[in-house]
Formats: sequence, structure tokens, C-alpha cells
Amino acid sequence: MNYGSVIKKIHGLLKPDTASLDEEKASLSDFEAALDRHHIIAHRTRSKEADLFRFLRTQILQGMSKNNFKTIAISSPRYGDGKTTIASNLAVSIAQDLKQTVLLVDLDLRKPSVAEYLEIQPKVGLTDYLAGNASVKDCLIHTPFERITVFPAGKPVDRSSETLGSPQMQKLAAELKERYDDRLIIYDMPPLLEQDDPLVFLPYVDTFLMVVREGVTTVDEIKRSLDILQSAKVIGVVLNAV
Repeated sequence: MNYGSVIKKIHGLLKPDTASLDEEKASLSDFEAALDRHHIIAHRTRSKEADLFRFLRTQILQGMSKNNFKTIAISSPRYGDGKTTIASNLAVSIAQDLKQTVLLVDLDLRKPSVAEYLEIQPKVGLTDYLAGNASVKDCLIHTPFERITVFPAGKPVDRSSETLGSPQMQKLAAELKERYDDRLIIYDMPPLLEQDDPLVFLPYVDTFLMVVREGVTTVDEIKRSLDILQSAKVIGVVLNAV
């Protein structure tokens, strides 16, 4: 298998509504503070760590553009390796590109964490949609970063692989991919060595990014994870040192 190694934010004639601007600024500041609390730092303008995510963003976007890819799944061998942190940082960094919008989808249906990391409180999510209890529009959450939309997981389910392999999920994946030409979709997947969900969903994503944790992930775990991904187009492996 060939895979790359990727390591590494008018003046108008009318009087402005200063109250609305102040409210928007406060909302953005609160959101940025929430991101910082969860090690999501790609929004920072002067940060070496944010620069690393901009480097990662550029490599990912170039690789996806070259192959006309629109969807990327992100996972890791085990829980705790930082997959959701990397997925969220990548989404924030990509959304700073004026040509891109991002949909961040939480597909870790047993242990969802995207909403927690972004400190948003969804009323419904993916599992509610698949159960016929909500529409896609009901589920989507628009963040203070205008080019990032979140599709939360919803209520946790035990039979997650069956849920991800359902005809409804296949139809939704195709619909999300085709709805907007400029939208890049990031799927935050469960760990590769914890459950079979990533294997079930692989046929419905264009490419895959694997996260490994420095000093924690073993060589054997990396080999086993890449064996699982042998039929996937792996765009890179990120070494998470946090």
C-alpha cells in the first residue's frame, strides 16, 4: 500500500449595527475559548502549533484536489490517540481557506465526542435522523466560524456498525457528498482496533487519515490498523505528540 506520511488560520454608507457586532464578537470569543480548552488551536493566527495544522491542511487539500476527493475519514488505532482533536483542528484550519466550507460529522456513534469538544449542545443528531425522528436540517449546527457546520452523532447506540452500514446511511453519505461543490466532509470515526465501524464505512469515503500517538501507539498497532485499511486510499499518517 502507498501512503503518505504527514506530520506536522468596506466601509459602507449605512451606520453599522455595533450591538450586533459586539454580540457576534463575544460569541466568537466564547467559541474560541471553548476550542482552546480542548486543544483545538488551529484558529490561532500566531502560533507554531496552528502553523503545523496549516501545513497539514495544505497537504491534505492538495492531495484531495489532485484526486477530486471530497470526503475524508479520520481515525486511530485506539481511543485516546487524539483522532477527534486532529479532526476538529483540521476542520478549523480548512475552514480558514476562503474557498472551502467544512462539514464535520461525528460517526463515533458509541462514544461521540465532537459536540463535547466544541462545547455545543445539539438536540438531535445522526442517530435521530437515521431513526426517522429528525431531518438533516434539524441536525446541522452552524458554528460561530461561518464556514464550519457540524453534524453531531446524536444519542449513542450499541449496534453502531449495523447503523453505519444501513441503506439510510449509505443514502445520506451520498447526499452529503453531492449537496455542495465547495464542501469538504470530515468524518470522525471510531478507533480501528476497537470496533468494526470504520471497515463498514470505508466504501463510502474517498480517503483516510490515520492518527497515531507518540510514545503510546505501538508498531504492531500501526501495522494492524494499516492492514484494516488495505483497501482504502490512505492519504497520510499524523503523529500526535499531545
